[in-house]
Amino acid sequence: MKTLRQISLAATVVFASLSAGAAFADPLKVALLVPGHANDGSFNQVAREAAEKLAKDGDITFELREEMADPSKSEPVIRQYASQGYDLVIGHGIELSDPILKIAPDFPKVHFAASGGPDLADRLIANVDGWTYDFGQQGYLGGFIAGKLAGVTTFGMVGGPDLPFVKASHNGFKAGLKEGNASAAFVETYTGSFDDAQKAAEVTRGMIAQGAGLIWTSGDGIGNGVAAAAGQEGALTIGVTGEAGGFAEKVNIASVVLDMYPTYKAYVDDIKAGSFGNKFFVSGIANKGLVMTEVREVGESLPADLKNQVEALIADLESGKKTLPNFFE
Repeated sequence: MKTLRQISLAATVVFASLSAGAAFADPLKVALLVPGHANDGSFNQVAREAAEKLAKDGDITFELREEMADPSKSEPVIRQYASQGYDLVIGHGIELSDPILKIAPDFPKVHFAASGGPDLADRLIANVDGWTYDFGQQGYLGGFIAGKLAGVTTFGMVGGPDLPFVKASHNGFKAGLKEGNASAAFVETYTGSFDDAQKAAEVTRGMIAQGAGLIWTSGDGIGNGVAAAAGQEGALTIGVTGEAGGFAEKVNIASVVLDMYPTYKAYVDDIKAGSFGNKFFVSGIANKGLVMTEVREVGESLPADLKNQVEALIADLESGKKTLPNFFE
């Protein structure tokens, strides 16, 4: 299995490349496909925002296509962009990895980027880069903060589909929670959807009825439902991203959020350098692909030194002083 490579803004390791020295227009033409809505305040939106930043800087022009989770819809769209001479086609989301890998061999001069879990690293080809993020880090930081809260003894965990990488985030949360509060109890549910906010709200209310004082979510559009239910029922949250209909400010203590800009900028730079292809990027704390939001005091009082503890943990993860186990089962 290929070794996972962390993104470095200073340099990246090249496994294989397209023909070096190829000339590309500036800005590059990019097609960005996302599985959900690009205003979800979460996974889909961070992709759009990264592309918008690159466009503002003059690095790319791009077209965005939303609701591309169904391969029967995404495959013809990917093929269309590739045949129209786009320099880069990005499939942001695990739902788009198979369509990207299926179509990429037919267009060897077009660059493609796929998303997935660690296993994606072994499926890449010469004109396809892969991306994932450190699911365990995301969960661990949330669990660590949750475990430090005074007055909360039972915690809820709301996830999307019961997929290996989602479970890895949950396993990370459990480990962080145990470090912060060894006696903490938790209830856990997978909703089966990344975007069904109504289902997530129902699950959240059920957890609160079982005594959960704080609900953590592994992210995506379900966070909107988690925040809404928590706000209505008087509970707290960790992991909600975006405004969540105004509820996030009232209930959410902190989140670990994705920043896709370092990855997308690396794609663009590598294409221009002729070094794109067959590389696997992992967004994490150290390379700023995962970013901790400000820890805010809402509801229960936070320990006076919690922010310092979180900053110290992040510094140790960045430096490699602290390493986390493999949270994939």
